[in-house]
This record gives sequence, C-alpha cells and structure tokens, in this order.
Amino acid sequence: MKLINADSGEVLLDQLEFADTYWKRFKGLQLRRSLPQGSGLLLSPCSSLHTCFMRFSIDVIMLDRENVVLGKKLRMRPWRVVICNRGTARVIEVSPGSVDVADGTQLSWMDS
Repeated sequence: MKLINADSGEVLLDQLEFADTYWKRFKGLQLRRSLPQGSGLLLSPCSSLHTCFMRFSIDVIMLDRENVVLGKKLRMRPWRVVICNRGTARVIEVSPGSVDVADGTQLSWMDS
C-alpha cells in the first residue's frame, strides 16, 4: 500500500504495511534492524504504543477515525511509552523526518 496526502494527492510513503490483528500489532517493529526510508507501519486500532525491544527511533503520526492527523510524536527513542492524543484510532510509525504532515491533514492509502 502507499500512504497518500488526501488533501494534495502527494505520495508520502511508497510502502505502508498494515498491522491490523492483535499479533501483528504486538510484534510491530520490535526486533527489526531498521525501518527503510519510504516505508511505514500502520497500527489499527491503536491508542497507545511503546518502543520496547526496538533498535531505532521512530516518528509516530496519530490519526482519528477519518484518518485526519491529530498529532505527532517525533524521534521516539527505544524503551519509551506514549499515550496518544484523545480521539486517536490508529497510528503510523515511520523513520524520523521521513513524513512531514501538518495536524488536520487527511491521509489515505491505496494499493501500490
């Protein structure tokens, strides 16, 4: 899947992986060596997360049910916990600085 800025049509990520089951969300990015530029992981549903057992920092983009950006946590280092902004339904984890979107931007995804 590709991550798209629904407001502008810009492709933000060429590779978006879905973690939409309990086990996929539980595993997340744990124990991976890195998250390649241009890729990300969408966790749904998700209202809090941790970076335990991760080897690298990430940016976290928080989305509501309509996929509107509610906020971001930048450069989350390993072994941190985040309670997401109120109304967060899903999050996207990306490499630090790889996706620049403002709060209030609507996002979408489509098949590659």
